[in-house]
Amino acid sequence: MAKNEKTESGAEEKLVNELRAWIGVLPPAAPLPSTRALGVKHGVANTTVFRSLVVLAAEGVLWQHPVNGRFYPIAARASLDRPKPLACLFRRLELCSALYRELLEGISTGCGKERRTMLLWHDELLVNHPDLDSPPHFAPADEQRAILKGFLDHHAEFSGGYVLDHIWDDQALRLASRKLRPAVLLYRRAPADLELGNVYADFAGAATQAIAHLLGRGFDRIVPVQPFTGDPAVDAFLDQLEATATALGCRERLATRVTAEWGGIKKQLSRAGRSALVVPEDHVAVRLCSELRADGWNLPTEAGVLAVMGTSVSAAAGLSRIGFDFRAMGAQAVGLLQAGARKSIAVPGVLETGTST
Repeated sequence: MAKNEKTESGAEEKLVNELRAWIGVLPPAAPLPSTRALGVKHGVANTTVFRSLVVLAAEGVLWQHPVNGRFYPIAARASLDRPKPLACLFRRLELCSALYRELLEGISTGCGKERRTMLLWHDELLVNHPDLDSPPHFAPADEQRAILKGFLDHHAEFSGGYVLDHIWDDQALRLASRKLRPAVLLYRRAPADLELGNVYADFAGAATQAIAHLLGRGFDRIVPVQPFTGDPAVDAFLDQLEATATALGCRERLATRVTAEWGGIKKQLSRAGRSALVVPEDHVAVRLCSELRADGWNLPTEAGVLAVMGTSVSAAAGLSRIGFDFRAMGAQAVGLLQAGARKSIAVPGVLETGTST
């Protein structure tokens, strides 16, 4: 080895030892001075400083930030080497939002597993449902576009992915698609052209289970109940229920879709036969069970109610229900965002029999 090479090697070894001792007393989140400043301080070339820092990084004493290139004490990595938070663009979480509470529990679990943070954001105008006895109000498409634009204009640079409420209008999502990357739409199926990740309820399987269960229990007619208008997941399930009944050759056993008003539902019921209400919203299903019993109907011998959602609300009331694992749905959404994949995952419905059928 040439004399100057031995000198440089010795200087580097000496500098490594000096820096190792010095770094031990530095504030953990403070970056080291530049290589030039360290070179001046220690009287060595910038290249010698850089090689010494690389050696200490390989030893696990230092960490080099992947974006700004600065070297930090290794303890800084835990706070600085974190991806941006996942933005959950959901409706306002009223006490009645059991579905979204369960989704958020799953998202929180997924974020903990992946070491991601959550940015929970809601706009009370997206869905307004303060009273369970009244239908919710959903923001129309033009209002949704304004709400979404306002969020993205102010928060897009701080967000590392998006988990979307199923109520967002397709056209609003299309107009924001360049900024909504990566994103996952929950609960309902996403149109293929949106190019989103999608974790959705398998309504085709749920419809088949609903029809088979109710006909198997001896109900003469199945009455689809529209709990409220404006919810695309509700519409998607009821459309699928009709398509499935047609495909199974029992369309005549399916009554005309009715609203959740008790007066209209009574007209669909007959003491001469047994009718079962299929309700794709738990709170409305529980209310209709109470109204049936208050009006003198015996469940399930004279009429029945099947809830299709299956949160803790219908479970606590003892209703028969086809439920979806919303916690798993939320955790799977985080997994898709972490992988950056535009995949679709169907979550199967699970039938649980209660006292209402």
